[in-house]
Amino acid sequence: MGLGSIIVALAVFGACHGLDMTKLKPYNLTAELMFLTEDLNQDGIMTIAEIDAVFDKYDANGDGRETRNEYTMYICGTDPDLYQLSHYLYDDYDVDGDHHLDKHDYEAFHLKMDSNADGQVDKTEFVVYWVHLFEKYEGMGVHGQGGHCH
Repeated sequence: MGLGSIIVALAVFGACHGLDMTKLKPYNLTAELMFLTEDLNQDGIMTIAEIDAVFDKYDANGDGRETRNEYTMYICGTDPDLYQLSHYLYDDYDVDGDHHLDKHDYEAFHLKMDSNADGQVDKTEFVVYWVHLFEKYEGMGVHGQGGHCH
């Protein structure tokens, strides 16, 4: 879920230092804030429609799909410190690796978060997923697609 604009606590060192994930800690609080922001109807469940709504803002050309460039340039424009991380997040969101984010990616992303496979992502599942994802990024360097935000 691009989620760049709602991951308000994220920050990245300079490109030569890679990702500084310490500013996200405690990860669970960052993930809880993200959930509260993304659960648009505040019903305690993250739906595919809510994920889709979050990603719509990244679709610069309005074709219903988000390219890496659209996503990372949106993040660069709103918070340049998130640029490197945005490339790693895009890789996670693009579950089929076709370099476009669309409905099937949102569905697959939703399934990844739905740890008990009940078709719903509650706050606990969401937080556990994001904590794991943040831990995965610890120690990561500059993304191969990254470079500098321009």
